[in-house]
Amino acid sequence: MKELSRREFLRYLGLGTVGLIVKPRFNFTNSSGSRASDVVQCFHENATSGSTINESVVQIMVDESIKALTGIGDVGEAWKSVFPGIHEASVIGIKVNCLCQITTHREFVNCLVTSLTQMQFSGIPYVRNNVIIWDNYDSLLMGNGGYTIYDGDDPDTVRCFGTNHSGVGYDALEFNVHGVSSNPSSIMTVLCDYIINAAVIKDHSIAQITLTMKNNYGSIHNPGSLHGGQCNPYIPSLNQQIRDVITPNNKQSIFIVDALIGCYSGGPGGSPNFNPKMVLMSFDSVACDYQGQNLINEERANHGLYQYNAPHIITATQPPYNLGTTDINLIEINNPHAGELKKVIPEDSILKIQPNPFYRNTMIILFLVQTSMVHLDLVDTVGRTVIRIYSGELANGTHRIPLHISENLSSGTYLTRLDHNGKTTIKKIVVLH
Repeated sequence: MKELSRREFLRYLGLGTVGLIVKPRFNFTNSSGSRASDVVQCFHENATSGSTINESVVQIMVDESIKALTGIGDVGEAWKSVFPGIHEASVIGIKVNCLCQITTHREFVNCLVTSLTQMQFSGIPYVRNNVIIWDNYDSLLMGNGGYTIYDGDDPDTVRCFGTNHSGVGYDALEFNVHGVSSNPSSIMTVLCDYIINAAVIKDHSIAQITLTMKNNYGSIHNPGSLHGGQCNPYIPSLNQQIRDVITPNNKQSIFIVDALIGCYSGGPGGSPNFNPKMVLMSFDSVACDYQGQNLINEERANHGLYQYNAPHIITATQPPYNLGTTDINLIEINNPHAGELKKVIPEDSILKIQPNPFYRNTMIILFLVQTSMVHLDLVDTVGRTVIRIYSGELANGTHRIPLHISENLSSGTYLTRLDHNGKTTIKKIVVLH
């Protein structure tokens, strides 16, 4: 295979030379002779403002990260390459961490789902209902994560529920986690064809850090039995069982850390106390967690705290686990599309529709820089109002406004029209039946 130069690689991704920094490593193999693992680390200064997550910016970060990780310039095709054999009916599970108050942020997961819907099969976008957002308990998803529990079949609505949800439960399959018998969630073993591990960045009072590998504690029925010895070697053992025992193997093949807002001290139950404003993404869970630990340690150093060196990360690189490497090829994306932000976020508003095209239900995402009187309408292509979606005053920030289409409305192309502060913003929308 031809080796791409950095300039050729950037051109292939369609990023030009702005925003992407590849840190070359002179030692490109680890001690076992295997290739260093790529970790994409995407930063954007506008990803968050205080505790508010800017979804429009995070969407760019997610899309650019998957393109950089796979080396494929089309977002949909990049995701398809992650899931061998995927088809239009395949189910993708997103395993989130909703334990305690810092969770995998709902806004971040929304962006992941929207990115996945850019996959197309025979010209039809991948439907949102084929995605399951999950953790061990409905109550954690709702109470801590702010997710809405849904197990229906509306093609435009993501499914979301815990293993304890009615009719779900744990599989009879048994894992041997360093001598402890554990049963995995049937969401992982039965309901999903592929799993995205979507953790959140925070430290841990026992394991030192809790990132993608420890996120899998929410995949089994007895995580409380696996906390001895700083969770080592229980974390590597559990991840090895997930990789090798579930059929097909390697169902969980991509590891992502929501590093937008997290905690460097006081976790996992502490309050948010740092904003890396980053997304980490890798095919190697060890490499991904190692870089996450580096970010936490950088912040800890800023506050004069000792450095973490989580034992389970080192153990995970060794036999019999061989889960990955701490030798990483770090690919940094800094402020993607920085030169085009005015196109992405106009001076005073942004209007996005997710999904689009859609069947019956979609979400209109509106970003306002200042409080405004808003009129939001669905109009036909000759300008006639079909539905008044919203009318009233909205504060500055991001607003998610649901749109439900009745069966009586013909399929085809329509327009969403946003009127505010004497200005009009138009976005095309496609209704399917």
